[in-house]
Amino acid sequence: MARALDVVGDRWTILILRELLGGAARFQDLHEGLPGIAKNLLTERLRRLESDGIVERVRSHGVTLYALTERGAAARTALEELAFWGAKLDPIAPPQHPRSIRAIAMALHALLAKAGDALPNEGQVVELKIDDEVMQIVLGARSSASVRPTTDADARVRVPRSAMADFLSGQSLDADRFVLVSGDENARTALLRSLGIVPS
Repeated sequence: MARALDVVGDRWTILILRELLGGAARFQDLHEGLPGIAKNLLTERLRRLESDGIVERVRSHGVTLYALTERGAAARTALEELAFWGAKLDPIAPPQHPRSIRAIAMALHALLAKAGDALPNEGQVVELKIDDEVMQIVLGARSSASVRPTTDADARVRVPRSAMADFLSGQSLDADRFVLVSGDENARTALLRSLGIVPS
């Protein structure tokens, strides 16, 4: 535990990992997703995580992104369990800042990891649009939620950020807030069941 905290225990470090568990990100994406962190401190934390082999820089379409290494991604289960534990400490307190799209993806990924029999037997891909931002949700044996474009979605679903914030704060959510934009209604229903929402 002490060694793990040597790596991730500094202020902001776990939140940087939370953002990257939602998908690779530009420096600016990370800065915007972590209100209150100074750019020089974010730079320092990222350099430390790189030197510890937790984060790496990758190039994609001419853009530099920060991404978790295999070692960094291995912390997912521990961080998700810490998040579930933290959520039970004060489930009705609203977050201090709006959740970033990557934080939402990390939270949904954690929920899908506990969905068990609610997940569909056959793999399905849902593009979930939250206001103007998009994530890909894969349902099935290897479920995931990440911020990335989706080209072959079985369904495209949209939900307001305010409704998603309420849901992640522990409030019940009306299934009608998840609107099928295009594609298969069965994929939308599978998403709702996997998140523990009773389909309408």
